[in-house]
Amino acid sequence: MEIALQDSNVKSITKDIDFTYHKENLVYNNETIKILKPIQVKGKVVVSQGIADVKLSVDTRMLHTCSRCLEQFEQDLELNVDEKVSKNEQEDGNIITLEEGNILDLRDVVLNNIYLALPIRILCKEDCKGLCQTCGANLNHEQCSCRSDEVDPRLSALKDMFKEV
Repeated sequence: MEIALQDSNVKSITKDIDFTYHKENLVYNNETIKILKPIQVKGKVVVSQGIADVKLSVDTRMLHTCSRCLEQFEQDLELNVDEKVSKNEQEDGNIITLEEGNILDLRDVVLNNIYLALPIRILCKEDCKGLCQTCGANLNHEQCSCRSDEVDPRLSALKDMFKEV
Protein backbone atom coordinates (compact mmCIF):
# COMPACT_ATOMS: atom_id res chain seq x y z
CA MET A 1 0.00 0.00 0.00
CA GLU A 2 1.45 3.32 -1.06
CA ILE A 3 0.65 6.85 0.08
CA ALA A 4 1.64 9.95 -1.89
CA LEU A 5 3.10 12.78 0.19
CA GLN A 6 3.31 15.44 -2.54
CA ASP A 7 -0.32 16.67 -2.19
CA SER A 8 -0.17 16.78 1.59
CA ASN A 9 1.04 20.41 1.72
CA VAL A 10 -2.41 21.53 0.54
CA LYS A 11 -4.57 19.78 3.12
CA SER A 12 -4.63 17.13 5.79
CA ILE A 13 -5.40 13.61 4.60
CA THR A 14 -6.49 10.71 6.83
CA LYS A 15 -6.48 7.12 5.55
CA ASP A 16 -7.70 4.05 7.37
CA ILE A 17 -5.36 1.17 6.63
CA ASP A 18 -6.43 -2.48 6.45
CA PHE A 19 -4.47 -4.78 4.15
CA THR A 20 -2.80 -8.16 4.07
CA TYR A 21 0.78 -8.43 2.89
CA HIS A 22 1.70 -11.81 1.40
CA LYS A 23 5.40 -12.53 1.81
CA GLU A 24 6.80 -16.05 1.81
CA ASN A 25 9.89 -15.52 3.94
CA LEU A 26 12.40 -13.07 5.36
CA VAL A 27 16.18 -13.34 5.51
CA TYR A 28 17.55 -12.30 8.90
CA ASN A 29 21.15 -12.91 10.09
CA ASN A 30 21.73 -15.10 6.99
CA GLU A 31 18.84 -17.37 8.01
CA THR A 32 15.48 -17.76 6.30
CA ILE A 33 12.40 -17.14 8.41
CA LYS A 34 9.25 -18.56 6.83
CA ILE A 35 6.06 -16.50 7.10
CA LEU A 36 3.28 -18.96 7.98
CA LYS A 37 0.40 -16.47 8.13
CA PRO A 38 0.12 -13.45 5.82
CA ILE A 39 1.10 -10.19 7.51
CA GLN A 40 -2.11 -8.43 8.59
CA VAL A 41 -1.78 -4.64 8.85
CA LYS A 42 -4.41 -2.32 10.34
CA GLY A 43 -4.29 1.27 11.48
CA LYS A 44 -4.38 4.86 10.36
CA VAL A 45 -2.12 7.26 8.48
CA VAL A 46 -2.57 11.03 8.81
CA VAL A 47 -0.64 13.16 6.31
CA SER A 48 -0.34 16.84 7.15
CA GLN A 49 2.19 19.45 5.98
CA GLY A 50 4.35 16.83 4.26
CA ILE A 51 4.62 14.58 7.32
CA ALA A 52 2.87 11.21 7.54
CA ASP A 53 1.95 10.06 11.04
CA VAL A 54 1.82 6.26 10.73
CA LYS A 55 0.09 4.24 13.45
CA LEU A 56 -0.32 0.56 12.57
CA SER A 57 -0.77 -2.80 14.24
CA VAL A 58 0.95 -5.77 12.63
CA ASP A 59 0.11 -9.44 13.18
CA THR A 60 1.71 -12.56 11.66
CA ARG A 61 3.06 -16.03 12.49
CA MET A 62 6.61 -17.15 11.64
CA LEU A 63 8.62 -20.36 11.53
CA HIS A 64 12.03 -19.80 13.15
CA THR A 65 15.12 -21.94 13.65
CA CYS A 66 16.57 -21.77 17.17
CA SER A 67 20.10 -20.33 17.23
CA ARG A 68 21.24 -22.79 19.94
CA CYS A 69 19.55 -26.15 19.28
CA LEU A 70 18.64 -25.69 15.58
CA GLU A 71 15.07 -26.91 16.21
CA GLN A 72 12.31 -25.22 14.23
CA PHE A 73 9.46 -23.58 16.12
CA GLU A 74 6.49 -21.36 15.37
CA GLN A 75 6.00 -17.95 16.97
CA ASP A 76 3.37 -15.24 16.69
CA LEU A 77 4.51 -11.68 16.13
CA GLU A 78 2.31 -8.78 17.14
CA LEU A 79 3.71 -5.28 17.12
CA ASN A 80 2.61 -1.67 16.95
CA VAL A 81 4.17 0.78 14.53
CA ASP A 82 4.24 4.46 15.48
CA GLU A 83 6.40 6.50 13.10
CA LYS A 84 6.49 9.87 11.43
CA VAL A 85 7.76 10.01 7.87
CA SER A 86 8.52 13.08 5.74
CA LYS A 87 9.56 13.64 2.14
CA ASN A 88 11.79 16.54 3.26
CA GLU A 89 14.57 16.39 5.81
CA GLN A 90 13.38 17.61 9.21
CA GLU A 91 15.26 18.99 12.20
CA ASP A 92 13.32 16.64 14.49
CA GLY A 93 15.33 13.43 14.87
CA ASN A 94 12.15 11.40 15.44
CA ILE A 95 10.93 11.99 11.88
CA ILE A 96 12.18 9.55 9.23
CA THR A 97 13.01 11.06 5.83
CA LEU A 98 12.15 9.27 2.59
CA GLU A 99 15.34 8.64 0.66
CA GLU A 100 13.86 9.38 -2.73
CA GLY A 101 10.48 10.21 -4.22
CA ASN A 102 7.23 11.30 -2.68
CA ILE A 103 5.67 7.87 -2.21
CA LEU A 104 5.55 6.19 1.20
CA ASP A 105 5.29 2.40 0.83
CA LEU A 106 3.71 1.03 4.02
CA ARG A 107 5.01 -2.46 3.22
CA ASP A 108 8.57 -1.15 3.67
CA VAL A 109 7.62 0.47 6.98
CA VAL A 110 6.06 -2.79 8.19
CA LEU A 111 9.04 -4.93 7.13
CA ASN A 112 11.54 -2.55 8.76
CA ASN A 113 9.61 -2.74 12.02
CA ILE A 114 9.44 -6.55 11.85
CA TYR A 115 13.23 -6.70 11.44
CA LEU A 116 13.67 -4.31 14.37
CA ALA A 117 11.38 -6.46 16.54
CA LEU A 118 13.39 -9.65 15.98
CA PRO A 119 16.05 -10.45 18.60
CA ILE A 120 19.70 -10.80 17.62
CA ARG A 121 19.62 -14.50 18.53
CA ILE A 122 16.29 -16.27 18.06
CA LEU A 123 15.75 -18.94 20.74
CA CYS A 124 13.02 -21.58 20.98
CA LYS A 125 12.83 -20.88 24.72
CA GLU A 126 14.74 -18.63 27.07
CA ASP A 127 16.56 -21.49 28.82
CA CYS A 128 17.44 -23.48 25.67
CA LYS A 129 20.44 -25.69 26.43
CA GLY A 130 21.58 -26.00 22.81
CA LEU A 131 23.67 -28.77 21.31
CA CYS A 132 26.59 -30.70 22.81
CA GLN A 133 29.78 -29.34 21.28
CA THR A 134 31.28 -32.82 21.11
CA CYS A 135 28.55 -35.19 19.91
CA GLY A 136 25.86 -32.76 18.70
CA ALA A 137 23.06 -34.12 20.90
CA ASN A 138 20.19 -31.75 21.62
CA LEU A 139 20.61 -31.13 25.37
CA ASN A 140 16.95 -30.07 25.69
CA HIS A 141 15.86 -33.66 24.94
CA GLU A 142 18.69 -35.87 26.23
CA GLN A 143 21.84 -35.96 28.31
CA CYS A 144 24.93 -37.01 26.42
CA SER A 145 27.77 -39.05 27.86
CA CYS A 146 30.52 -36.70 26.69
CA ARG A 147 33.08 -35.57 29.26
CA SER A 148 32.72 -31.92 30.11
CA ASP A 149 35.90 -31.68 32.18
CA GLU A 150 38.28 -32.00 29.22
CA VAL A 151 40.56 -28.98 28.96
CA ASP A 152 42.18 -27.67 25.82
CA PRO A 153 45.88 -28.69 26.13
CA ARG A 154 46.94 -25.13 25.28
CA LEU A 155 45.13 -23.90 28.40
CA SER A 156 46.04 -26.74 30.79
CA ALA A 157 48.61 -24.60 32.62
CA LEU A 158 45.84 -22.19 33.64
CA LYS A 159 43.73 -25.02 35.08
CA ASP A 160 45.97 -25.48 38.11
CA MET A 161 46.56 -21.76 38.66
CA PHE A 162 43.32 -21.14 40.52
CA LYS A 163 43.63 -24.13 42.90
CA GLU A 164 46.12 -22.18 45.04
CA VAL A 165 43.82 -19.18 45.55
